[in-house]
Amino acid sequence: MPQAAPLREGDPAAIGAYLIVGRLGEGGQGIVYLGRAPDGRPVAVKVLRDGVAADDRFAKEIAAARRVEPFCVAQVLDASLSGRPYIVTEYIEGPTLQQAGRHGGAELQRLAVATATALAAIHQAGVVHRDFKPANVLLGPGGPRVIDFGIARATDAGATVTSSIVGTPAYMAPEQLAGAQVGPATDVFAWASVMVWAGTGAPPFGEDTLPAIINRILHNEPQMGDLPHPLRSIVYDCLAKDPARRPTMQDVLLRLLGGDGQSTTPVRGGGTVRVRRRRAVVPVAAGVAVVMSAALVAAVVWRTTSPDGSGSPALAAVTTPSESPAASTAVTSKRGTPRPKRTPKASPSSRTTRSPRPTPSDTPATRTPTPSLSPTTTRPTRKPAARVDLDIQPIQLSGGPGQVEAEGCYMPPVHFQTTVASSRKGIWISYRWLVDGMTKRSGRSWVPEDDYTAFVTADQYMLKAGPHTVTLRVTSPVTVTRSISIDVCSVDY
Repeated sequence: MPQAAPLREGDPAAIGAYLIVGRLGEGGQGIVYLGRAPDGRPVAVKVLRDGVAADDRFAKEIAAARRVEPFCVAQVLDASLSGRPYIVTEYIEGPTLQQAGRHGGAELQRLAVATATALAAIHQAGVVHRDFKPANVLLGPGGPRVIDFGIARATDAGATVTSSIVGTPAYMAPEQLAGAQVGPATDVFAWASVMVWAGTGAPPFGEDTLPAIINRILHNEPQMGDLPHPLRSIVYDCLAKDPARRPTMQDVLLRLLGGDGQSTTPVRGGGTVRVRRRRAVVPVAAGVAVVMSAALVAAVVWRTTSPDGSGSPALAAVTTPSESPAASTAVTSKRGTPRPKRTPKASPSSRTTRSPRPTPSDTPATRTPTPSLSPTTTRPTRKPAARVDLDIQPIQLSGGPGQVEAEGCYMPPVHFQTTVASSRKGIWISYRWLVDGMTKRSGRSWVPEDDYTAFVTADQYMLKAGPHTVTLRVTSPVTVTRSISIDVCSVDY
């Protein structure tokens, strides 16, 4: 089990389905514990302070965090807002960027690409992080991960601005300091400030007294020390005082990978990607190609964990290609609230097949009784097991970097995920992801006690150009299969 501080007097022994084994930290919103999921895997459990989850806005925040695609982020696995509210996320072993300190060379480039990828995915889901800083980046075995969506806000028209300012002053944008409406551009400013800190050891506007920091952010030019090019010019553009003049995180990512950050296909949430029907050209220098491969493939590898409830998506919904309307039936929870579903716009072919697995309740074969004069004893019949119905929702696809809802082909690496609706809650489902009939990933996913869906995801895969068939096969407690046909672009570097 990972290392954690010992529990203190008054700390709980268990929270929900999670055994508490140690303390990971404490902040303004609550205490973060190291927990163990029912399957034995470590998780981070954030127990929230009184009042944090007191309104409907917090429920919206959790739902928004669960929509984030699992690109370089710590995934939200579970949450409970009743009683003592808590959030469960996957546990990432490793120091924070704050603890690790200054980076340089290829290490700094990989950090920039991974964190930009994470924020692009966060913004794609309609979420603003609001407190991106070195302490909220974990350097895990698979690469950097952005954590802590506890103060994220959905960026829809219904979101309101509170009188309090949320964030860490040295990394806050001018509009955030003014208490104005914040958006994705606020995170762009914070990302640039963190990159200056990571590359030089100091944030661009200092970290001394609060009045001095605020004055510099509002009026002074950033101090970027010996931050190298081309990262330096990208960061400078991100530190514009006017949020409208900052690039989107999608454009930042394309520039980091060697593109110009300007392309022809709009992407929801800002930013664009350059895509053609069967061939996509991304001008990337040979040296940066290594960075992209390392950061967007190896560093983004993550594992599915059981339900919990912290800052990771237990219910991450992403934009999806369009499928047959018959296969896109909304699932209604026990409380009568229909689960939101996105209307896809592309039309990859998909099909769903299911074949219930025989259970002990299946009717046994009957045999003709032999007449007998002696009295017979009737055996009591076994009570049939509760039936479980599963329905795989439309498979959601995304390509790299940050490509979703492609009308043509998908750029590698390709990622896929979905949710499985269940007629019962509080159960495990076993599954396998297959590409062209070959198993790519297998595992188990939990249907939480307060929900009727399980989140099922795969890794990112560098698939060859051309057509492929992606299949999710649920193998337990019943067998259900869903497939989708995709086209992978040919990419020229």
